[in-house]
Amino acid sequence: MQKVLWFKSATMIGLMLLLLVPLSMIENLVSERTYRQQTVVSDIAASSAGPQRVFGPVLAVPYSEHWTEVVESKEKGARKREETRHTESNMLYFLPEHLNIDGTLSTETKQRGLFKVRSYVLGAEFRGDFVLPAGYGSPGPRHNGRIVFGTPYVAVVLADMRGVLEAPGLDWNGKRHAFEQGADLPIDDMMGMHARLEPQPVEAGPVTLPYAFSLKLRGIEELNFVPAGKQTRVTLASPWPHPSFHGRFLPDPQSQRIGPDGFLAEWSVNSLASNVAESLGRCRPIACYDSFGLKLVDPINIYSLSDRATKYGFLFIGLTFAAIFFFEILKHMSIHPAQYSLVGLALAMFFLLLLSLSEHIAFALAYLIAATACVGLIAYYMSAVLAGARRGLASGGLLGGLFAALYGLLQSEDNALMLGSLLLFALLAAAMIFTRKLDWYRIGQLQSGALQGGHS
Repeated sequence: MQKVLWFKSATMIGLMLLLLVPLSMIENLVSERTYRQQTVVSDIAASSAGPQRVFGPVLAVPYSEHWTEVVESKEKGARKREETRHTESNMLYFLPEHLNIDGTLSTETKQRGLFKVRSYVLGAEFRGDFVLPAGYGSPGPRHNGRIVFGTPYVAVVLADMRGVLEAPGLDWNGKRHAFEQGADLPIDDMMGMHARLEPQPVEAGPVTLPYAFSLKLRGIEELNFVPAGKQTRVTLASPWPHPSFHGRFLPDPQSQRIGPDGFLAEWSVNSLASNVAESLGRCRPIACYDSFGLKLVDPINIYSLSDRATKYGFLFIGLTFAAIFFFEILKHMSIHPAQYSLVGLALAMFFLLLLSLSEHIAFALAYLIAATACVGLIAYYMSAVLAGARRGLASGGLLGGLFAALYGLLQSEDNALMLGSLLLFALLAAAMIFTRKLDWYRIGQLQSGALQGGHS
């Protein structure tokens, strides 16, 4: 007799596994749309400006060593003296003593088809000073030659020069110097600009040289800074209310303000805490250098939310099948596997509706429409399957509660695991409490009798 009950359970489990196929197809569709979103970001970055990284200013001083090599030889009894002149070029790099960056970040949206990309315009003021030792530190000659200094320049490294909207020039020790293209620093995969300076008298020093310049820079989604100063301070303000701070250094908690009107953040980094000074001139990839910054995060990313919702699809189908199964055995009814399958497909359709609708309307409204449509359809169908409108409405109410719980899980990402665990425990506890006095052997006999009666 128990074989009938076990067969019914095995059939339901098999149906649930089969319904993983449409759920997987929907999940693959979400991944495809996510990939297309990332492709749009790359396309817009290729035609305008991508994520930006700012490194500088850095003072570069080219110098060369000149020496003469004398070679004496003996040829046919006569001494021969040959002199060869050599020149070896090298660079000195100086980081600012103080680097203060005060910036504002305005945001805008670029759209291509259904896909949107968050872009920004940074307006920043750079101020600080360099402290130079006498004779640029008097670099020692490697070949006992004569050191000759070239024309120094101040370089600013940027990830994408196409994003430069304004760079009026560099104020250096009271004089204005125009920026030219190219950073001329040993850093790979980065662009930039530089301003040539008058040679500093070698005898002068130590000397403090103030600098200042402004920069208006466009980028998309992400902005990073490399703490170039011995003491770096960066202050950013923006009307965007959803920043995601990242990198080796986070903003000072005392200064950080995030609210519906935007954010204000301040970073303060000492050179002893970063590797910039030791990496400059020794490491070419920009990834070698410590950095910090932020991403402009969209709090309602429809594809990530749809992906998270789809991952709960199997659980939804399992809970719904379990509820129908319990109702079936408690009311001594016989529900065909095809009817289970139709209910499962209707649940899977919810996730497809959610994805397609959320691309055109607000996610919350899309969720409400998709959930209402699926709950209404299943309630109407179950009223016929369970032979009663009240039973159909009750099943719709229970399913609506599950959809409401899923929406709560989606909106509370940080607490999703805890809330999901509590929900599953509550459902399991309810099932155990309501079935604690059931005689499963007798139910198996009744199910067998019902099937035999149906066959006769």
